[in-house]
Amino acid sequence: MKITILGRGNAGCLAALHYGYYTRNLKNVFIELVYDPSIPPEKVGQATILGIPDLLWKALGINWYNNPIEATPKLGILYENWGSKNEKSFASPIPLDKVALHYSPAKLQELILKSGYFNVQEKHVDSYEEIDSDFIFDCRGKPADNSDDYEELINPLNSVLLGEGKSKEADINWTRAVATPDGWTFVIPNTKQTTSYGYLYNDEITSTEEASANFEEIFSLEKQGVHQSEISKLKFSNYIAKQPIIDNRIILGGNRLSFLEPLEATANEASLLWTRKTFDWIIYNTTTPDLISQEFSTYIHQIQNFVIWHYMYGSKYDTPFWEAARKLKIEDPIFHDRLATAKKLPMIDLLDTNSMRINETYGQWQLWNFKHWYDSMTKQS
Repeated sequence: MKITILGRGNAGCLAALHYGYYTRNLKNVFIELVYDPSIPPEKVGQATILGIPDLLWKALGINWYNNPIEATPKLGILYENWGSKNEKSFASPIPLDKVALHYSPAKLQELILKSGYFNVQEKHVDSYEEIDSDFIFDCRGKPADNSDDYEELINPLNSVLLGEGKSKEADINWTRAVATPDGWTFVIPNTKQTTSYGYLYNDEITSTEEASANFEEIFSLEKQGVHQSEISKLKFSNYIAKQPIIDNRIILGGNRLSFLEPLEATANEASLLWTRKTFDWIIYNTTTPDLISQEFSTYIHQIQNFVIWHYMYGSKYDTPFWEAARKLKIEDPIFHDRLATAKKLPMIDLLDTNSMRINETYGQWQLWNFKHWYDSMTKQS
């Protein structure tokens, strides 16, 4: 069996690493990754939750001393200026016995490509017909503009300004999610004494010029050596493919499969989950393409709902963006059932996730995540 992964972004590299590592003792499985070297990795730092550190530890032996990707510990997400009760709220903590990470995509991808678990080929691919493989993972980034093939996801954002400060915030081991008049900004501490910023907004509500001015004013970019000419401006949409698997052979992955803005760092975990589900189908033959496609769609829609729930509490800003964001609605009865259960049970019980009585997940979250965010937004600390 030959499996080809197209694209060396996060999704492609992680899929190749997962398949390569877990089939390393199977003589009849050949894994290759093909990528176009003219397409550079993302420049800005990114973050994970727990699935990717686990894979990197098992497959590559990475730890906080042997740290070739120069990752920094991520102990959670610090929300600033969200809601009306607290100026700051550590509303998405990582449990004390675990740790996620911030990382440079380029360094992570470079290390995985050299792992030896799969073959690597530099080549520009125009058509699937060029690939002689049993299965092809297409992880070549954002799809062409073909809205008929994708379902739009609910989200209040569609644009981002990206910059990198020339200094690192001291003693910050978490992602900062800072509400702004126009949306929110991620602040990621990088190992090499830099800080990555992503100013997210809706360009139908806020002009790019206004967003740029607010970005500079709130985060004092010039003092950090970030000049306006160095800031990248990107527009995006939030979506999921209607047909994730084509002809039982072509498997969409990464941004070719789905995209949702980065609040709660859901993209990489979703990509890894999809890889595992396809593995169960292709290698273990314990599921079907239709079933895993439906399961993944449900998962992504649950992520959509949990993310827009954050906006429904508003922020300290009384602006057109937040007025629109507070009007978002969640229609899923399962979400409301999970929230109702979490609200009525003590946190000490919810933290015992080994208990079958309360081990109910929603997307990538457990009931204690629901209670933590709800309490953070409704109770004065």
